[in-house]
Amino acid sequence: MKQQWTGASLASRFKHRFVYGLIWIGGRFLAYLFLYPLVLVYTLFPSIRRKSRAYIQKRFAPSGFFTFFKHAYKLNLTFARTLTDRAALGILGRADIVSNAKDRTLCQQLADQHRGVIMLTAHCGCWQQAAASLNFFNARKYLVYYRNPKDNDKMVHEHRSQGAPFTFINPASDFGGVVEMMNALHSGGVLCAMGDRTFGSPKNSLAVRFLGGTVRLPYSFYRLAACTGAPVAVMFFPWLGKGRFGAEIADVFTVPDLGPSKEAYLPYAQKFADALETFCVKYPYQFFNYYDFWENVYADPR
Repeated sequence: MKQQWTGASLASRFKHRFVYGLIWIGGRFLAYLFLYPLVLVYTLFPSIRRKSRAYIQKRFAPSGFFTFFKHAYKLNLTFARTLTDRAALGILGRADIVSNAKDRTLCQQLADQHRGVIMLTAHCGCWQQAAASLNFFNARKYLVYYRNPKDNDKMVHEHRSQGAPFTFINPASDFGGVVEMMNALHSGGVLCAMGDRTFGSPKNSLAVRFLGGTVRLPYSFYRLAACTGAPVAVMFFPWLGKGRFGAEIADVFTVPDLGPSKEAYLPYAQKFADALETFCVKYPYQFFNYYDFWENVYADPR
């Protein structure tokens, strides 16, 4: 059966709290030590391996079970480290953000145009930490975010018992949150969204090429850009080691008003897919869509 995205956490609430306790006691180092056996046990379960099967087959084309297992373990371990660093940022309040002056200047120039900015990223790297650290934009931030009630991960601000540094827009609300998104852009805000996952009807998506296959990505953000004149900044945030993550601009473009036909916006969705593919080539163990979002079905590589 084809895997579908749910937004539910793999680990229980207790396991998350246990890792948070390790961070309080011994910092990232102690928590990292715990991850090695924990991730190994998780990766031994076929149900866990199936969640990353499609990506590993597309990205690595493993020749057998042990090669596949190695890739699955490395992917899961990197994901666990990013989640640990996310918690550590909230608990300890420390993280190193690596970016270059050119990208920081460009971000501010986009915000200074007062047309709003659509910042598209993906479920890869340290997007969770970046959501709490978007200081490269001097403007009000809005985060398009759906949270499954079974998601046990705390966001950075929740560890500090503080208000979020951004305003949430729920894509499951009336009209998919489009009215709130339009208002955010018209006010000159930065609209942060995930460009790699379609929420709601498949009719709201476009088929694009990605890692040798076909995936469906949302087109609504490109239509929003066309209607508001807001530029689109594609950004990714790779994990660079213990407590360090990067902030990289992969592409910046504007979208002309091409009318209501979603197919007209296919080239812009493909721009995003191409940027994400480049990221996956450079950082192969940092793509965290744990479900099969390719349109073809894979055999079980147990």
